[in-house]
Amino acid sequence: MLSIQELRALGASLSSGAFRRQLGPFVLIQRPPGRTAEVLAPTRVASPADIERGMASLLFEFEDLLITTLPPLTRVEELSVGRLPDCELMIDDASVSKRHAVLRWNEADRRCTVRDLGSTNGTFLNAHSLGTREATVSDGDILSFGNVQFWYLLTDTLHARLASQSRGFR
Repeated sequence: MLSIQELRALGASLSSGAFRRQLGPFVLIQRPPGRTAEVLAPTRVASPADIERGMASLLFEFEDLLITTLPPLTRVEELSVGRLPDCELMIDDASVSKRHAVLRWNEADRRCTVRDLGSTNGTFLNAHSLGTREATVSDGDILSFGNVQFWYLLTDTLHARLASQSRGFR
């Protein structure tokens, strides 16, 4: 994981296109993980209050957030989300199922979708449960897998935000 502070220098030194080539088409931003959970521990129930607190902190604690590194994406890619070490987005939290959800990137449409895989605690898009449907994720949306939230940003949006903040705007 990279911190916002670490990316600030990279964002200032690269064009938007070069920045996107380094990080991929989108980023998932999260709070620094708190306590660690055992990867194969039983899944625990997610708390609506924890989800709401997590969403608020993503929006108001930008400087303290971390960028989750993802594998490089090509034309159409599917990224598994869960607690198992072989998931492309491995989340070490007991509220996340071993195989929780799937993110799918389509480069031609520049579109990301998310689908829950029957997880115990569900997958949420902007605090709304997906149930069994697949949903399109838009720039600025908040994804929650159990109690763990991620701010989904297109890399171009992150680059622009870092650039404006380095010029002194907030």
